[in-house]
Amino acid sequence: MLHRTSLSHADINHHLKNVGQANDDDISISETALLIAAQDRQSNTVDRYRDHLDNLVLQTEDLLSQIKRHTDNLGLIDILNSIETVLYDINGYKGDTETYDSLDNTNLIAVIERRKGLPIVLGILYLHIIRSLNFKQPLLAAGLNFPGHFLIRISYEKEHVIIDPFERGKIRDTPWLRATLKNFLSDQAELRAEFTQSVSNRNILLRLQNNIKVRLIQAEEPEKALEVLEKMLLIAPDEPAIWHEAGMLQAFLNNILAAIKTLEHYLLIEEDHRGLMEASQMLQKLKAQLN
Repeated sequence: MLHRTSLSHADINHHLKNVGQANDDDISISETALLIAAQDRQSNTVDRYRDHLDNLVLQTEDLLSQIKRHTDNLGLIDILNSIETVLYDINGYKGDTETYDSLDNTNLIAVIERRKGLPIVLGILYLHIIRSLNFKQPLLAAGLNFPGHFLIRISYEKEHVIIDPFERGKIRDTPWLRATLKNFLSDQAELRAEFTQSVSNRNILLRLQNNIKVRLIQAEEPEKALEVLEKMLLIAPDEPAIWHEAGMLQAFLNNILAAIKTLEHYLLIEEDHRGLMEASQMLQKLKAQLN
């Protein structure tokens, strides 16, 4: 964690490089998302937002302490109800259904200020709270590989639920998952085991950045989209697909030398032959322009 009050662009990039080299269990999703948000907003401090995240944990602990005074068997439903009360009732968070595609919904600082955002950013708040609570029995939370809508699996003792942070932490059952999947993909889509598998901390950060990148491309701002891809490469330097996309976008922007360097690196690390032909052809075309 960067403890200094004042942050520079270089400070944040250094943190992202460290994330790229870190073991996944050592990656703090909330801290990294805060720093990326500060960089995007050209803010030089995140202290008050760290304090807010800490307060969410303290408020949850306070509610759970009150429950413990009246029962010997604190269960998962008590934990879920406490987090729901803290996030949605006390602090006023909600899923943004009115301006869903706004870039503000992808920026953790903006979400904290506006108290509304995308499922994945509200999910980061959930993950931060749950992973900060201290329980004798393991309390686990993980983001899921569910397409189009970020969900979290929470486990405590022998109980396991999938919750939707966009809808006040509502528990989602198999029929809802199946219907939502068909609505997002196609009527022929089937609910496969891979869609409810846990994803890594790094993957959650990449998914958040991908939300930003997609919105920038839709807004026809490819230069800013490339900046997002460059952050993604710092976070996941061994991910071939990001190198490929960055190289193709550099080529589109006519950054020929950068595109050549990026695509050459992609060809060195890619093991899936399906993407090699497009990159090789683009690389030949770019090198021809230098002659």
